[in-house]
Amino acid sequence: MTTGVSGQRHFEDVAVGDEFVEHQQPTADHVRDFRESGQGGGAGRSNGGGRFSDAAEAKRQGLERPIVPGNMSAAMITRIVTNWMGPMGRMVSLDVSFRRPVLHNDSLRCIAVVTDAGDDALEAGEPGIVRLDLALENERGERPVQGTAEVELPRRT
Repeated sequence: MTTGVSGQRHFEDVAVGDEFVEHQQPTADHVRDFRESGQGGGAGRSNGGGRFSDAAEAKRQGLERPIVPGNMSAAMITRIVTNWMGPMGRMVSLDVSFRRPVLHNDSLRCIAVVTDAGDDALEAGEPGIVRLDLALENERGERPVQGTAEVELPRRT
């Protein structure tokens, strides 16, 4: 298991079953900053503002506590892919499934697992394609956000 990446990941360094984990804990301040940056629907109650920032409103809507906007959760799951692949990697596809809300202050394990590292390139030196299973896993063992990604990695010369 890897807990950080320095430098570029190459296709030859990848094996099925490799796992990469990062830890994140989105707080009310993180959500506020994300929303105020224009990424999370803007400030106020439009686009569900209350459930993202107000504990009483979140409870009124049946939630344990305020939730992280879906696009912020998607950004967190995308980040693990881009951190894993390095600057010369290219994300070919990303599919994200929202199973339940991510709550403020959830301690999240952001997980990427290599599920396929097929050698589909026709000629040596072409980038290799790697498939990943992705998840945000909270301290309760739930995986509120899951997904898959296809990444193109450079080969060693």
